[in-house]
Amino acid sequence: MENGSCIRMKDSGLRGNIMSIKHLAVSLCVLVLLGCSEQVGSEAPQNGPESTYRSIAVVVPKHYDAWVDTLIFESRSEDIGWRAPIGIITCCWREPSGKHAEWQAMPELVLIKWFSFAEQQSYEALIHLKNADEIEEKMKEIAPFESFGEIAEYPRDALVFGLAPGGTVVVWIMNRGENAIEVGRYEAKPYNNEKSDYSQWVDEYLEKEGEYLRENGIKLDGW
Repeated sequence: MENGSCIRMKDSGLRGNIMSIKHLAVSLCVLVLLGCSEQVGSEAPQNGPESTYRSIAVVVPKHYDAWVDTLIFESRSEDIGWRAPIGIITCCWREPSGKHAEWQAMPELVLIKWFSFAEQQSYEALIHLKNADEIEEKMKEIAPFESFGEIAEYPRDALVFGLAPGGTVVVWIMNRGENAIEVGRYEAKPYNNEKSDYSQWVDEYLEKEGEYLRENGIKLDGW
């Protein structure tokens, strides 16, 4: 009986310890969740004329689809760098509606590599935005636009990189295509990318755009 009592007492103590650990774990989870919700709420982008929302987009002209292999940003002032997975981009030139990358800070260096389906050519460009501070300040300026019959007032919150045939890279800031401001123009270099096979995507692209290319050719300048 005594041994049985001891076992029951040990079991009871063990259960008590387990319950205490569970309560502690639940309490910690609640605190973490509360902390995260408060942090998300405090860091959430503001809307309206003084919006803090920012985005980075990559676009191509209509009919000239591309595959972005590499897109890396570096902010020297913030001492951070980040990579953005983009993949296929289709339309539209000078619009903020392309594939979007994460905004962590105003980038000063951008490395971008892409494959032009129309040309079946890879390009790479290392872009140095020398006037990054000025660009960021311009993005805060209000640029009104019409939306559903009313005038909306928002800053130019999108930093947009346009990739054109021939390797031209045009950089704009905008919130709509009609108020885009060009802030940079660069030329990428063609290179041989032997590591990637795009044949499947090229075939699919030519099925969609082959007739357009035969009738209009590939526009390499004037961007």
